[in-house]
Amino acid sequence: MNNHNSANAESPVLLYEQIKAGIKELIKNNNLKAGHKLPNESELCEIFNVSRITIRRAIKELGEEGFIEVIRGKGTFVKASKKDLHLLNLKGFTEGLSTEENNIDKEVLYKRVIVDDHDISKAFSYKETEFLELVRVVKDAEGPFSVDYAYLPLSVYPDIEPLLTNSASTFQLIREKYKIKFTKVKKEIEYVHPSSDICRYLGINKTSSVILVKKIIYGETDQPVHYSKYYLAGDRVKFYIESDYTD
Repeated sequence: MNNHNSANAESPVLLYEQIKAGIKELIKNNNLKAGHKLPNESELCEIFNVSRITIRRAIKELGEEGFIEVIRGKGTFVKASKKDLHLLNLKGFTEGLSTEENNIDKEVLYKRVIVDDHDISKAFSYKETEFLELVRVVKDAEGPFSVDYAYLPLSVYPDIEPLLTNSASTFQLIREKYKIKFTKVKKEIEYVHPSSDICRYLGINKTSSVILVKKIIYGETDQPVHYSKYYLAGDRVKFYIESDYTD
């Protein structure tokens, strides 16, 4: 670990607040990622030249803020940041993330044509039989946090396959190239046990918490135009709802 300057007792900033900032800087300077272990209390006391009481106060508040995690008997670890996902939006997955997020990357894992799949056809009310399956992993600097399976009826989106690159926004293509306007969305959310593929894509194990979101989006004719399933690492996301209040 890199050494840090001692806390300044003459500073108007409270001592434990200085240590909180110092621990964040320590994490940044040593390139510590989610799951990496921090120095123990004694080591932190030595690094910052403060009492154990001050270190404990700083760690307690950083834990309450969701920045670190204390696991009894094991130590203190960097905690993965959580993405804010709006439950009611009609946007694409990455477009629906908090507007403060600017370090999101998408990687196309594979694309393939699927014909007469019962579950997918059911989502489209049996009106479609041929779909392009697009599978992507979504990640940030801390690693992957979502795997997205999108299903696009080829009768609605002809010749879309070569346009779906890592940098492409599916929803932007749908709006701008295919001139489709979204009118409503239906979502189902549940906890599931991850498959071996999901574990591999997200870098998790079978006991990890995974959230499955199934989403159907409808167009102006009240017919489904997009169906997706995305698997979210449970410790990396949180949902919120924002709606106008009416009596």
